[in-house]
Amino acid sequence: MLIQQFRYDNYRLHQLGNNSVFTITLQAGLSAIKTPQCYKEDGSSKNPDCPVCSKSLNKLAQPLPMAHCANSRLVCKISGDVMNENNPPMMLPNGYVYGYNVSVGVNGLLKAKIAAVRI
Repeated sequence: MLIQQFRYDNYRLHQLGNNSVFTITLQAGLSAIKTPQCYKEDGSSKNPDCPVCSKSLNKLAQPLPMAHCANSRLVCKISGDVMNENNPPMMLPNGYVYGYNVSVGVNGLLKAKIAAVRI
């Protein structure tokens, strides 16, 4: 009891929290990149490169707040490249949007994928 009281008073005196700096930094980082897609049930929207989508960190980030993203970006579903001024988005007749570099570089493959989607 006396040890806990000493620690509490020492933390208050030096304006320290009960959590370690590592824990606070990890929680801040996970909260910054946590999105609703990380918790969808279907699993298809989970990004394999996202740390929050991994099983171990997903449970740790669950009580943390979601990130607020004021700016969004388009990502090509085939190549995974960001669509910007160097790779502008191109909408195809089927309604899907792909990056220009994919439609130019892999024209035959893209036509095959479009034909498969139409069937």
